[in-house]
Amino acid sequence: MWEKDATKINIHVIGVGGCGGNAISNMSSASAHSTIRFSSINTDISALNQCQNLSHKQSQEHSTKHEVVLIGEHTTKGFGAGANPDVAKHAAEHSIELLKALIADDTLIIVIAGLGGGTGSGATSVLLDLASEMGIDALCFVTLPFKSEGDKRKEIAYHALEEIKRKANATLVLSNDALITALDATVGIISAFRHCDTQMQRIVESIITMLTSTGYINVDINDFSHILSLEGDTALGVGVAHSDETLCDALTHALKNPLVQTNHIKGTQGVIVQLSCQQEPSLAMYESMLAELQTLIDSSRALIISGVTISEELPHFAEVLVIATGIPPDAQSEPSSEKIVEMKRPRLSQPYNGKSEYLDTPTFVRLKGKG
Repeated sequence: MWEKDATKINIHVIGVGGCGGNAISNMSSASAHSTIRFSSINTDISALNQCQNLSHKQSQEHSTKHEVVLIGEHTTKGFGAGANPDVAKHAAEHSIELLKALIADDTLIIVIAGLGGGTGSGATSVLLDLASEMGIDALCFVTLPFKSEGDKRKEIAYHALEEIKRKANATLVLSNDALITALDATVGIISAFRHCDTQMQRIVESIITMLTSTGYINVDINDFSHILSLEGDTALGVGVAHSDETLCDALTHALKNPLVQTNHIKGTQGVIVQLSCQQEPSLAMYESMLAELQTLIDSSRALIISGVTISEELPHFAEVLVIATGIPPDAQSEPSSEKIVEMKRPRLSQPYNGKSEYLDTPTFVRLKGKG
């Protein structure tokens, strides 16, 4: 049997700006994939130094390397973009050869950026343009600012978001405001942001596993590229099943991440559903899961690509990864505050006590049966 050569699929996870760099520091230190590249791009040299120091501390026993790249050295002098996306964009354009070299050998780049400030909002689109010119697929994870940060940052964020959506193959939008309702009110701000990073990491790790492991029913890089090419909104998520009988629940939970702006797949043009199991799932439950998927899509014309991989090292029975693209956009161009925080605040049996075990539990598990 032919084995998939993971060395021919070069996946590169890149953080742009302060938010993206912090996410990469957390993700690179926890990644189970030593062959995946992690990089941070910034106009602020002190932020890049912090990324390196944090990654070094967290990965003393980990082999994954975290590269850092300073852009616009001659324009910003390493002091940042001053919350001005135009300055960051020009910095990236002045460092275009550096960015070309950074992604030259990549098959897929996964870009993470916080919007509303300077570097993430301004430099991300330049990197995406470059990827498009070089024939490299690009998947973006972006976060929107808190409503309390004011209208100016919101305006910057949505302007950048529209540009990113046009240029990336697919874009997943997460809301900082949703952290308030998704987590207990006593959770610290740093812990909350780490929780957001953990949600992104779970999705990224599942995508990497899907593309670099040979499944019994296989999803390859060309399948993935085709689904990413479909125009429209994007929904991504990972759900956990603790038994064969809960595969349908895991599928629906994958699409109920309260941090994600688009959490439905009705009318989607194409969807990948990747099932990773400790052991062989039953045919009946697998068929039931796909039937539930058809119900959620509510369209007979959608292209459905399914994959099944046996991963005995999983800590639970199964994980279900859903990647849906080409979703018709909502009538509103911007989500209202009611939409962002539509989930009820969970009523926990005990208040958050600052221990990491609480955040290690996936959101949908902690919210199950509450509110």
